[in-house]
Formats: sequence, structure tokens, C-alpha cells
Amino acid sequence: MDVTKRDRRVQYTIMVLKDALVESMKTEHISKISVKSLCAIADINRSTFYAHFTDQYALLHFIEQEVLDNIRHSLEAQSFHDKRPISFQVLHHILDYVHDNAELFKALLSDNCDLRIQREIMNLSQVISFQLNEKYDERVQEYLSVYGTIGCIALLQKWLQDGTPEPTEQIADYILQMLYSGMSSFE
Repeated sequence: MDVTKRDRRVQYTIMVLKDALVESMKTEHISKISVKSLCAIADINRSTFYAHFTDQYALLHFIEQEVLDNIRHSLEAQSFHDKRPISFQVLHHILDYVHDNAELFKALLSDNCDLRIQREIMNLSQVISFQLNEKYDERVQEYLSVYGTIGCIALLQKWLQDGTPEPTEQIADYILQMLYSGMSSFE
């Protein structure tokens, strides 16, 4: 058999499984999604699923890793020459990726997903760490980091649920303005 054909078949299988999981996570928590239901949605046999993944969590981890790798590679390829701070440029770039993959991120940032991916995406942007003030002790910095991360995720969830009506640049501005200056900075 031609290796290219096989590779395309594997790519197709993984694509339909990813789509099935994202679709399922719109209404169900990852813990409630079965391999059987994923296979029914993807129209594949369970043996085909198990040839690639051990369970729905392994598939979710694969998707998460792929997303993080894509963001990392994209950031590494960028040259940041804008006059705006690097934190804005990185965040704006990540938001562009989120916007272009809105349905995927609706699932990944929903309550139906593992919370780990949410923190990892925010850590990639390094927005929270930029905003921490060295005058605070480590414990206060942890509180600020958690507060900032949860706020950013909630803002992204709302933006995605509303159909991403504002441009990514404006959302990046909102996030940074809230993190650096708080809500009182909005007039």
C-alpha cells in the first residue's frame, strides 16, 4: 500500500476524531464522553480509535498538545517589530489563533474541558507574569496570577460565545488594560 495514502487515511481518522470530540464537548463534560459515542459521531470503528488513542482523555491531550505546539511554533516564527509592548504583540498573535479556531477553543476553554489547557495557554502569552509586581511576596503574586488567569479565560469564553464580535486587537487591549490598570481604567 502507498505510504502517502495510509498517511492521508490516518490524518483523516485523527481529524474526524478531533472534530467528534470538539462537537461532543459542546454539550458534555470530557468525563461523560465515551469512546463509543466518539466513534459513532466520527463514523469509525472502535478498533480504529484504539489504534491511535487509549481513551477520550488521550485524544483530548493530543488536541491540547497540538494546539500548544501550533501556538509555540507560530510565536517562534514571528518577528515582533510593532511599537506596542511585546506582551500585547504575543497576546494579539495568540488571540488571532484563537479567533481562527473559535469552535475548537469554545470546547477547550469551556467547563466541559480539563482546566490545565486554559492555564497553559495563558502561560504561553506570559501576560500574567508581566503584570506581577516584585514588591509583593510570592503568595500575593500567586493570588494575582490566579485572579488574572481566571479573568482572562472568562473574558475569552464570553468573546467566543458571542461569536468574536470585537477584533483580536481590541480584546488584547481589554485584557492588558484590565490586568495593568484594573476596571477603573475604563471610562
